[in-house]
Amino acid sequence: MKYLRIIYRLTALVILSISGLVLMGIYSPRGKSQKNILGISQKQKNIRAWWLKKVVSIVGITLSVKGESHKESAMWVANHVSWLDIPIIGSEGAAFLSKAEVRKWPVIGWLGEKGGTVFIQRGGKNASQKASEKISETIKAGDNILIFPEATTGNGYELKQFHARIFAPAIDHQLSVQPIAIRYLDAQGDFHPAVFWGDESFMNNLMSILGASGIHVELTFFPIIEGHKFSERKPLAKYAENQIRELVEKTKLR
Repeated sequence: MKYLRIIYRLTALVILSISGLVLMGIYSPRGKSQKNILGISQKQKNIRAWWLKKVVSIVGITLSVKGESHKESAMWVANHVSWLDIPIIGSEGAAFLSKAEVRKWPVIGWLGEKGGTVFIQRGGKNASQKASEKISETIKAGDNILIFPEATTGNGYELKQFHARIFAPAIDHQLSVQPIAIRYLDAQGDFHPAVFWGDESFMNNLMSILGASGIHVELTFFPIIEGHKFSERKPLAKYAENQIRELVEKTKLR
């Protein structure tokens, strides 16, 4: 049964990926008037949301959402557990942040660009300032941006310290911040072991997840934090971190 599940879901993902490539190409904006600040059309944004929701459905995840996303755009900051975080949280309406090198990757870079990924150049003169300005421009133009302040994946039931520098755009440009907690649970409400990445390769982890059953994801949106109420990055980072930590560390490891 497990191997049949893997074959079925993997085949569906391949078909979905091809469909996404075709649709993103068809609905590429033909002129500047059709583009938003991310360089994509509204139709492409809708395709992105549809595609991400289908990924979540195909891998067999049941999703429950608590709280509500802020009516106006904001920096979404979440704990990072798995590559699945991106389609799950992104399907709720967010663009992604990525290093500029990814833009040059075959297929993935093209899909990322067509999907409205915000590519940030790391290092170099004024790199942090330029990144902060790009994030600010994107959010003020009406798009949420998903950021993982731990800057790496965790184990799903503990939280690493948030990097304060990631919150610089909120302080510098008075942006709203919305903390989000993501939890991967089994039928007993404990952490689902198939999700843990650890030292596994992406393909091995993908096969584990595709073969698993009973993965329930609980996504919690916390109340908005107004950046202008903070004068320094560290207190803002700690405030967001503590809200997410309290919920994430309630998760038990079976």
